[in-house]
Amino acid sequence: MELLLSNRTSSLSSTPMVEKKKIPKCRHCGDGSQTFQYMKSIYLFDIDRAREIIMDGREAIELEPDDVQYSIDDCRIYQEHLDHVETKYPGIISHYWYPLPDGTVVKGTLLIDGHHRAARCVRDGLPFFVQILTEDESMDIMLKSPDIEKILADLRNQQSASSELITAN
Repeated sequence: MELLLSNRTSSLSSTPMVEKKKIPKCRHCGDGSQTFQYMKSIYLFDIDRAREIIMDGREAIELEPDDVQYSIDDCRIYQEHLDHVETKYPGIISHYWYPLPDGTVVKGTLLIDGHHRAARCVRDGLPFFVQILTEDESMDIMLKSPDIEKILADLRNQQSASSELITAN
């Protein structure tokens, strides 16, 4: 799935999301290390590392409403948690690669952090902003994925072959 971005940008905060508020204890308001699982744990992303990476001041971009809805429809949202999330922090989008049975590798993008913030934005009629990791950064935060070494080798070979074709022409 390729997520679509609008042309709107934001000066949303890129500060760490450790802001403490006096709110009732919520079983979903954890403060330990965070990961995100995708495709029944085929993929595992290091959210703490992703948050460190986006602290470089990169631009936050508004995610198209249909893609926000798709992202929250594709995961478990705890309604009782929505009032506890802070919508001023952008979500994080990562790239991922998936090998098909015929040997081709499909590339997609995925919201890996901010699903509850996105759901609150939808509920409250607010735009939802994201920051996007590069392909290299996405590879850096992947703790688990299908045949990642094979995928990386294939990607390097494809890039090398493309470069050779361009050079030959």
